[in-house]
Amino acid sequence: MNITQFTMEEVRCFSERQTLEIRPLTFLVGENSTGKTTALACFHVLAGYLRGDRVDFNSYPYSMGTFRDIVRNSKEKEKKFKLGFASKYNNEDTETTIEFVEKKAGIEPVVSSITMKLIDGEIIVRSEDAMGRELRLDSFNEEQNRYRIACDTDRLNEYAVYFFFGPFTRESNGEIAFSEYFKKKVKEFECSPWDIFREMSVFSTSPVRSRPKRTYDPTREFDDPEGSDVPMYLMRIEATEKKNWEALKTQLVEFGRNSGLFENIDVKNLGRSLGAPFQLQVKVRGPKANINDVGYGVSQILPILVQILNPSISKNAQRDPMQAFFSLLQQPEIHLHPKAQAELSSLLVKLANSGNQSFIVETHSDYMIDRARVDIMRGNIRPEDVSLIYFEPKERVVKVHNIGFDKMANLIGAPTNYREFFLKESKRLMGFKD
Repeated sequence: MNITQFTMEEVRCFSERQTLEIRPLTFLVGENSTGKTTALACFHVLAGYLRGDRVDFNSYPYSMGTFRDIVRNSKEKEKKFKLGFASKYNNEDTETTIEFVEKKAGIEPVVSSITMKLIDGEIIVRSEDAMGRELRLDSFNEEQNRYRIACDTDRLNEYAVYFFFGPFTRESNGEIAFSEYFKKKVKEFECSPWDIFREMSVFSTSPVRSRPKRTYDPTREFDDPEGSDVPMYLMRIEATEKKNWEALKTQLVEFGRNSGLFENIDVKNLGRSLGAPFQLQVKVRGPKANINDVGYGVSQILPILVQILNPSISKNAQRDPMQAFFSLLQQPEIHLHPKAQAELSSLLVKLANSGNQSFIVETHSDYMIDRARVDIMRGNIRPEDVSLIYFEPKERVVKVHNIGFDKMANLIGAPTNYREFFLKESKRLMGFKD
């Protein structure tokens, strides 16, 4: 399953429907406070909901606030906002849009409707209070396969779209027609139309990762956007999963050497049990040193490297065509030398080509984007597999520009003012007046 587009409408600084072209490698660029992190947060929330999670716009590392903080400040009395995915599965295009409103007697966003547009029809599920477990077919057009269904509000928000469509309370002509259409789509997809999102895995990183420690005490493992779980994970697989440790270490060391960050990395156990303290040791140029005593860039990039290089993820991505792994990276270049920034981009290119992994990268690094363009020219990645999305502020709103590349990595569709600041700085450096 491939996500090809992500849409936002009436979210914060985005007014009209804004469409982001999603590719295996997608860069988000623009000035500060133009909505790049908002886009990542909304992508994460939508993916989680369609996967079966509850709606939560304040799950770390994101904190979007209440409904009134998220919806655009417009003159509309009945405020609402929409998020959506366009996707492709078994060569069929689908478009799924979720509409959010403010919870009655509350402040948080809740799902008011789900619309799925299929190649030969449309299904709309809208929320209605106090319906219990029953579903009601409100209207239908059998010729065009258009069906509008009512579902209990709490059920729609708690269980996402993974509820059983039948039987309805009555077996009317419309309900029979819907059941037959739904069975047809299940046969075509080899699953429910909404089940294509079930295997989607999304992980977000924090823009600032955890601080390195001289000695780590084993703690409970959990996915942490700041990467505080990574030392514990490395210690465990080094002690109990030697093959996975060697595979991961090989890839870590390869990146470390290519980027100039480090030559080797090891776990030093300070006891004989998994519960004993341990250290992470890194070889940069001379002897191995504690990770606390080497450049800060090593500890800041390590959580990202482990997340994207994890051999179990890479293995699973090759196995199941329904699986899709998205890593949402906030400024991964922080504390990295330009050479390391460029090598990180090449690593993302390599991984984007190797399986069902996709990366959406919020960045201020020219070196990452330029290296991706170099990789396009060298044939390491197809130009259509890289997307550059520019967030342009215009008065009180932000407009999204989707920029593509040709085979020579020339920009396609860049607005006239893209890179204007950098061009002005270059002219000033050469002595030209503004």
